[in-house]
Amino acid sequence: MYPHPIARGALAGVSRRLKLTIAALGAALFVIPHPSADAAPPPDTIRIAVVSLYASGQVQLSGVDWAIEQQGWLREQLAKRGIKLEWYPAPNAAVGPMVNEAFANHTIQFAAYSDLPAIILNGNGSSVQTKLLVPGSPNDSYLVVPKDSTAKTIEDLKGKRLAVNKGRPWEIPLLRLLDSKDLGYNDFQLYNISPDAANSAIVTGAIDGAVTPQAYALEEKGLAKIIWSTKDAPLDWKSWGGFWGATDFIEEYPDIAQLVVTAYVKAAYWVSQEENRETIIQLATRNGTAASVIRRTYEDPSISWKDRWSPLFPPALYEHYKVDVAYALDKKIIRKDVDVDRMLDPSLVRTALKELGYEGYWNNPKIGSASPQTAAASVASMTR
Repeated sequence: MYPHPIARGALAGVSRRLKLTIAALGAALFVIPHPSADAAPPPDTIRIAVVSLYASGQVQLSGVDWAIEQQGWLREQLAKRGIKLEWYPAPNAAVGPMVNEAFANHTIQFAAYSDLPAIILNGNGSSVQTKLLVPGSPNDSYLVVPKDSTAKTIEDLKGKRLAVNKGRPWEIPLLRLLDSKDLGYNDFQLYNISPDAANSAIVTGAIDGAVTPQAYALEEKGLAKIIWSTKDAPLDWKSWGGFWGATDFIEEYPDIAQLVVTAYVKAAYWVSQEENRETIIQLATRNGTAASVIRRTYEDPSISWKDRWSPLFPPALYEHYKVDVAYALDKKIIRKDVDVDRMLDPSLVRTALKELGYEGYWNNPKIGSASPQTAAASVASMTR
């Protein structure tokens, strides 16, 4: 074996054994940077599932996803590596099941969606596990009743027809509300239907109440009344999803995963600036939702516009997921426990913030700070 040319001069005058030792070491160091012949080539396409419409031959993006596409940075960086970027649209009526199936089939590598569907994927024995890479904007759930209903609380609906789409993010807030009132599903005539179907049933009087993420439009049109929402509850009752990645993909292609997360942090920084609020609101109206409804959805004295888009992983986020996992286990929504500390991965966000010079821009959001219960106390309080 011959030493690397750079090492020849240094080897003059030393023993043959030492020559061979140094030569072998030099040769080993020389080949380390080269990829293994057995290494899997990077994928030719990265697919990101997003809650969106598909219209006029294009995915109608909004929020952070729209900002990523407008900035163009991620698409350019992937193109340099010979990789295409595709947005995988998931209609709002079936986001959770559709995204989970796409992850399980390896159709997508990443997805932006909410907490409970991701917990279900990780807690029901799927061969594909995922990690939360960037926390998203917290979302509220609402309890609505027909416009002529006399009900004012969830207790007033006991024994009546109540709708909730099981397995969707707003089921956990309902379960927490019921537990807080010493109620359970057996106290109602339960209907497992989609928000669109529930809203229609509320308007026609076919049901007496529904938990839905879509309430302000009904109220503004005088078709229903909101009698409770997570805006009236402890802050950690909100749905708190975000941007998820397939664990096996992240481990095999950490550099690509980092690029994608960095793009999301760049976009979140832009969206979080007050002067861009109106742009984000107007984008959300393209599905026909009134701007007034979008504004009311975002209005929340407990969360600033800036913190709403924070990519940080505060302690309250871990508490939120531990409580949700405990509820999902207790109510038999999932079959096995989920290790929240492994499922939440802040490492890529930390790297992105440092690379982009955004360290210190966000403080930890105050989500959860108003909750009087820790995760352990919440679990212990379950009675059904």
